[in-house]
Amino acid sequence: MHPASLFETLSRVVAADAVLPVDVGNNTYAFGHYFECSGEQDVLMSGYLGSIGFALPAALGAWAATRGTRQIVSIGGDGGLGQYLADFTTAVKYRMPITHVVLNNDELAKISREQVGALRPVWQTSLANPNFAEFADLCGGRGYRVEHPDELEDALTAALAVDEGPSLVEVRTSGRWV
Repeated sequence: MHPASLFETLSRVVAADAVLPVDVGNNTYAFGHYFECSGEQDVLMSGYLGSIGFALPAALGAWAATRGTRQIVSIGGDGGLGQYLADFTTAVKYRMPITHVVLNNDELAKISREQVGALRPVWQTSLANPNFAEFADLCGGRGYRVEHPDELEDALTAALAVDEGPSLVEVRTSGRWV
């Protein structure tokens, strides 16, 4: 699916004072294009300093900084999550009620985009990902997998309602969409 569907829905269901750590990559471009901030939401970004995988560790830090008083919803791509996937177990260990939303297109799509922009062939950017939702469940968190736009609101609402540990929403997205 196109990420516009995800971010339109996410804009409606997150808390007005949520903290939103956002990774680098095409998911960040899509977040900037389609997410509508409201209220007292804080968006945390790395400043695009080559920090793939920033979102999930930043979510752990945001949870610690707010002492769990605010909703934490991190957003990243499959390449970024692959860098710090084991950090999900830290969130399980400390029962952090954070939600990580991963846009899974089986590709380092920002790198592909840069290769195309440089008039080069796309080379070595495909990924072999696990089922991230099942991974979350296996670690002791809650995982949700979304393949169609009509599943988004229910999955996101359920994930955001988890209060005894972390949740992860894997959203299957189309390729180079921004």
